[in-house]
Amino acid sequence: MKRIKENFTTYYITFCIYALIGWLYEVLWMWFVVPPKHFTNRGVLLGPFLPIYGFGMLILLVLLKKLLSKKHPIKNKSYFLVGIPTLVTFIFTTIIEYTTTPKILKVGEYLQRYGIVLIIVNLIVLGIIYLILKFTKNPKVKEIDLTILLVFLGIWIITTVIEYVSHFVIDNCFQIQLWDYTKDFLNIHARVNWDASRNFAIGGTFLLYTVQPLLNKYLPKLSEKKKLIITLIIGIPMACDFIFHVILKII
Repeated sequence: MKRIKENFTTYYITFCIYALIGWLYEVLWMWFVVPPKHFTNRGVLLGPFLPIYGFGMLILLVLLKKLLSKKHPIKNKSYFLVGIPTLVTFIFTTIIEYTTTPKILKVGEYLQRYGIVLIIVNLIVLGIIYLILKFTKNPKVKEIDLTILLVFLGIWIITTVIEYVSHFVIDNCFQIQLWDYTKDFLNIHARVNWDASRNFAIGGTFLLYTVQPLLNKYLPKLSEKKKLIITLIIGIPMACDFIFHVILKII
């Protein structure tokens, strides 16, 4: 029972930190990037938290724990064939987004126009790197760690699925459309798009390699009493916020 309480407080504080970071990201993005560029309290809560980011990061921590626990050298063919195309596809598609006019909105159109070119570019890059690995005499080259690319891909896939499902649930259960990607590059049913998925992948990777190590370092140093107090201080207002601004609206 004690172990369950310890895990709960640690996970809840972690959840709240990322929910706050997500809220700040969304607010600043709307304030400085998206027209008409003004402050918008994002989400369904009154307080400065976006639960989807908190839950999303907890899901990432659980699903990617094994991947993050060891190195994945480029000399391994499996890591090589997944990691390098991830980087190439990211760069290639980002270039297409900012150089094509009019903007491509559907994934099918993108694949019809650039699918073969993308495959060729990937094969060329894979071939060049393979030859370098085959003939290099520097053992350090073959030990280049591709973990961050694999983590990036994992986050990309997971967060895209989370965003799509979240949009579907919020739209159908709460009749609230918090975002609409109808006019955005490579959108799927206006629920997910290239920009958002790419930003989540970049942001998620950044958080896992910067913020999470700090949490892993300092949260265990807090006594269980302090973690419980923090949990109650944040949790009670958040629960009231959820009841009054979500549950009662549904009822």
